[in-house]
Amino acid sequence: MVKFVAIGVFAVAVAWLPPPDVTTAFSCATDLGVGLKSRRKFCDVVISTSAKDGVMMTVPPHTGTTTLMFDLHNRYTPPPAGAAGPQMYAKHTAVVAVLDQAGTEISKAAVSRELRTDVDIFDRVAGGIGPGGAIAVVPGRAEAITLQLADSVTAIAVVGVSLEVTSLGEQGVFKSSGRPVAVGSNFRIEYNRK
Repeated sequence: MVKFVAIGVFAVAVAWLPPPDVTTAFSCATDLGVGLKSRRKFCDVVISTSAKDGVMMTVPPHTGTTTLMFDLHNRYTPPPAGAAGPQMYAKHTAVVAVLDQAGTEISKAAVSRELRTDVDIFDRVAGGIGPGGAIAVVPGRAEAITLQLADSVTAIAVVGVSLEVTSLGEQGVFKSSGRPVAVGSNFRIEYNRK
């Protein structure tokens, strides 16, 4: 008895695609400062419906969709060093919107965290009279945000929508124009060059 064994050879054509380009150029309408440890540039994200009040980026000439990535932090004003646990506690939920070049909302993102100890602080920001020359406001731990942008988007702005606060000194939901709701950092856009 003769057995036939068929051996299939599959040729897989793998197309090489170059890695996407990345731009990290952004501007803050409200610049918070630079982190003492991370050396990151931090921007206040304030409530507004206008792109000029936000964190702005231009999307370079590209083909296909692009990817917007950034870190969103709650914005805390912690009590002085040595404060007891209840004085330190704060819970913030911040909602932000991403606008396109026409000022149309593309998407929303949120960060919700609690501040209980210094472990919940991402970094301190230079430029003040606080410990190590820090300002009073601190960014909380980062929430990584990733959004796909349509091919037609050529510029974006991140603006605040609302802030919900629970702390010993303040409770409520805030939606007043101009109020800082969060801190943004590490802004970048991945794109495929034209």
